[in-house]
Amino acid sequence: METAVWVWLALAFIFLMIEIFSPGFIFACFVVGSLGGALAAVFTPESYLLQGVVFAVVSLILIPLSRPLANKITKPSPIKSNIDGLIGKVGYVKAEVTDTAGQVIVENQTWQARAKNTIAADKKISVTAIEGTTMKVEEIE
Repeated sequence: METAVWVWLALAFIFLMIEIFSPGFIFACFVVGSLGGALAAVFTPESYLLQGVVFAVVSLILIPLSRPLANKITKPSPIKSNIDGLIGKVGYVKAEVTDTAGQVIVENQTWQARAKNTIAADKKISVTAIEGTTMKVEEIE
């Protein structure tokens, strides 16, 4: 085997190691591109330009084709936790909520709350956002 084949195989191995230790699935395209360059080196050992072109073309074609698979694999968890888990929850008004003051109870916890429109006590609310220790809420009809 020619030296160029070994160089391409070494590059494929290096890209594989980088892919294993990094997120994103991008270096896998370069692994396959390197294998394409190695294959080109078997058939045209003297044409380094052709080997480089095969590597570039295969890698660049695979990058957009691999995006859907990468997005499936690296999809963020849909489970909200901590404070983010309270957004969208339903509660009720403990003390009248205005744009400057108020209190609500959500999941058995009392929170300071603010709303664009005044909401009377004992009305149902939905949490729209949390800023610091204050909930932004809106009334549920």
